[in-house]
Amino acid sequence: MNTEELKRILINEIDRCSEEVLELVKDIGYHPELGFKEVRTSGLVADYLRSCGYEVKENLALTGVKAKLKDTDEPIHNIAVLGELDGIVCRESPHADAVSGATHTCGHNLQLGILMLVAKAMKLSGVADSLNGNVTFFAVPAEEYIELGYREALKKEGKIKYFGGKQELVRLGEFDDIDAALMVHAESDLPGPAIGIYDTGSGFNSKQVQYIGKAAHAAAYPHEGVNALNAAVSGINAINAMRETFKDEEHSRVHFIITKGGESVNSVPADVRLEAYVRSSTVGGVRDVSLKFDRAFKSGGEAVGATTRIKTLPGYLPLICNSAINDCFAANARQFMPEKQIIRMGHFKASTDMGDISHLMPGIHATAGGTKGFLHAANFEVTNYESAVVTPAKIVAQTLADLLTENPANLSDILKDYVPVLSKSEYLNLLNSFISE
Repeated sequence: MNTEELKRILINEIDRCSEEVLELVKDIGYHPELGFKEVRTSGLVADYLRSCGYEVKENLALTGVKAKLKDTDEPIHNIAVLGELDGIVCRESPHADAVSGATHTCGHNLQLGILMLVAKAMKLSGVADSLNGNVTFFAVPAEEYIELGYREALKKEGKIKYFGGKQELVRLGEFDDIDAALMVHAESDLPGPAIGIYDTGSGFNSKQVQYIGKAAHAAAYPHEGVNALNAAVSGINAINAMRETFKDEEHSRVHFIITKGGESVNSVPADVRLEAYVRSSTVGGVRDVSLKFDRAFKSGGEAVGATTRIKTLPGYLPLICNSAINDCFAANARQFMPEKQIIRMGHFKASTDMGDISHLMPGIHATAGGTKGFLHAANFEVTNYESAVVTPAKIVAQTLADLLTENPANLSDILKDYVPVLSKSEYLNLLNSFISE
């Protein structure tokens, strides 16, 4: 069976299965779960893969799900199709969970639809024996870097070490048998059929700042207190004064929320806390902005005489998309839409733990249209499930067919010349080097 025959069979199978998968996509969208809590979602994905004939591994990094197209121990190349299980908090969304505020304004349920459609098409079409390699379908937890207190508790219990799902799965060895990875994320405000091709993306570190001052009556005896909120304001002003030192080409960002502003308006705030991200497009840039952040926020404590505690945790590494796989993906997208709808997006200013995977193996993080509004916002909405799920699934399936047959720039050729940015041990050492308290 040649490559074009493989593609035709896969497309026909995706069309045949799309209605049932879209019902699951919508169901997951109505029942969002936050990171490392995606029990219902992972159960649905696992059950669906089993119904397609897969042997499924579950409970990986608490909720991850993994299944291989071929049940073999042969040393063949293996490419993963990734989908993310978790939602994001957006309480303003009309679809938000009443208790947790969780939503799929992140579009992760759409990724899971792509994964399930491709998985079923590949299994039921009988194309596995015609592929020169294997495909792993991997639903992963906790891409959204949120609820740090909950994840800190999981860490203290020994259930996780890192706060990102893909980081945990690397640590646990679940990416050891994978040679390349691809995924398709929802794009912001592209209502019709469209594909975004990113080259790079920003990484970040997480910061938790605590100022400890001294309480006193805010009106009668403020001079007896040490105002920790003023320390925080001074720290914020100090980092704002340093923004002009951020290099434009490194896309650096610093943003934060105050998670505790004091106990009472009538008392001098004695315990004030912030959470922040420091982002940049290079590891060196992240380190540089991180040091500037620490200096700025320590100066706020010094200014008012408060004690300053800054905790740094590894966020996600910058994204490095593989150009050969990107080009293969874009070429297959042309079968379904005109060139003007295949958009070279350049740099992804946000962050994803797919950046971590891209330092270990060739990978891509494409995006798809079919939505309006903006990711993580109340106005995010799926306008066309065909564009958001079915068409991307077809492009993924065709890309896998190209990568795992004897076509030019197939996976074997890509891997022959590929040198990872980091080995697994170097990667874990790098994450550990970011940790400071």
